[in-house]
Amino acid sequence: MNKPNNVHMKDIVDGYKGIMDLDLTNIEEGLKKQLAEQHTKDIDNYKMEQAKLSPRLRYENTIERIRKLHQYDNEKQKKRTEIQREERGKHNELYNSRQNYITYNIHD
Repeated sequence: MNKPNNVHMKDIVDGYKGIMDLDLTNIEEGLKKQLAEQHTKDIDNYKMEQAKLSPRLRYENTIERIRKLHQYDNEKQKKRTEIQREERGKHNELYNSRQNYITYNIHD
């Protein structure tokens, strides 16, 4: 997670898979410990609930699988785009060299 420069690491409590990080930046100091403990309990409860699910329904086999698939697709799309850009560049170079050849031959 990208954290703003003015946020201290102690003000961010890490999340877990389907649970987002807890940002305690603008929270009163007296409540931070209690909220961090509750966040940790929520994560533990989440882990227990996930363990009860059949493997095909667990977060890592649903959401994370889809996220990895999207990442894979994005990487492949970038590669295809780069290949197309290179091919277009070669095509343009060939076209321009032919135009220069034609221009020089017409004026000679």
